Amino acid sequence: MAMSKQRAAVFASGFFGLGLVSMMTVAVPLWAIELGIGPLTIGLVLGARAAPSVLFSIPGGALMDRLSTNRIMAAAATASAVGFPLYPVLPRVEALILLQMLTGFAQGLLWMGAQAHVSRLRGSADAGLMGRFTLVSTSGNLVGPLLCGAASDIWGLQAGFLVIGLWSAAALATTAALPRPDAAPGPATPTPGRRPAAGAYAAALRMLAAPAVGFVIACSFLMTCTHALRHSFYPVYLESLGLTGTLIALLVAAGSVVSGLAGLTTGIAARRFDPNLLLLAAVALTTLCISQVVLFEAFWSLFGMAVLWGAVAGIAFPLMLYALARAVDSDRQGMSVGIRTTVNRAAGLVVPVAVGAVVDLAGIEAGFYIFAVCILGGLGTIAWRLLPGTRARNGPGRE
Repeated sequence: MAMSKQRAAVFASGFFGLGLVSMMTVAVPLWAIELGIGPLTIGLVLGARAAPSVLFSIPGGALMDRLSTNRIMAAAATASAVGFPLYPVLPRVEALILLQMLTGFAQGLLWMGAQAHVSRLRGSADAGLMGRFTLVSTSGNLVGPLLCGAASDIWGLQAGFLVIGLWSAAALATTAALPRPDAAPGPATPTPGRRPAAGAYAAALRMLAAPAVGFVIACSFLMTCTHALRHSFYPVYLESLGLTGTLIALLVAAGSVVSGLAGLTTGIAARRFDPNLLLLAAVALTTLCISQVVLFEAFWSLFGMAVLWGAVAGIAFPLMLYALARAVDSDRQGMSVGIRTTVNRAAGLVVPVAVGAVVDLAGIEAGFYIFAVCILGGLGTIAWRLLPGTRARNGPGRE
């Protein structure tokens, strides 16, 4: 019974932590458009939320292992609950960038904490558990954006940001029910003569040297590039078609909920196919799905593409969590999540800015197509350089 309550709390933290991403996806681009800023500046604004996480996710993950995941998550939820209602109060680009950095980093810590907690649960090496966690977490991507989009359409974007603040307050409430104690049993003091952050980065580099970890992290980076496009210029494209905030939220939510349902098939798929090849294929298909949306303008065609994107993306994410949980010791789960978050947020920082620059010069269709070519080229490089070594080390069917 105690384990069931702990698992429910961990799943709830994933629900609220991940749901914030899709809520930001709906509200922030629409707010940037309302302020009248251009594509390149929109890219800078949307990429800004990833900047602090690029620098501090690894030390943050190490602190979760050494100190308390729960306390760090509580602080992050508080910052998020305070930060989001300030967006419409400070209608300037400079303030928007700073708020993006604050709330983006807070959301990243919340999601990191949820992933660290689920990796410590009994049975975390079960791909089916990761699939169920993904389903619950991505359900937040269904409920959250619909609430935000509806509030924005009825009462204005100010109400949409207030809803995100209340959602963050609910995330804060879940931290009280998370498993305790959650600190690693190892020493809580850094190596003598070395600053904690420097030690964390050194440990992260050693961890990345493992073929299983390096392969998953590389795939995770490219997968997040597709998410970065989806959470930046995908809503901008939809808005250019004249869709309302509610319809944009519905498309975002549809892809997310199908992704969660597809995650339930991860355990079966991992047993029937080589998980490494399956992961590469899933990332390639998600790239094609998101890059081709500019071919469509009708709502139901866009809805079908969103569902297709969710079906393949839903398999990739649990595979990544499953692979890292198996490849890393339980007292280093926070560190492994920190590494993955760092490279993911690097993608989240670079992609919106790069695509924004291309859109500014050549139009939104060119931005989507050039993006797809770059990601597929990166997948080919991973398959050539990392996949053979990983399979030789771990054997077929293992990460």
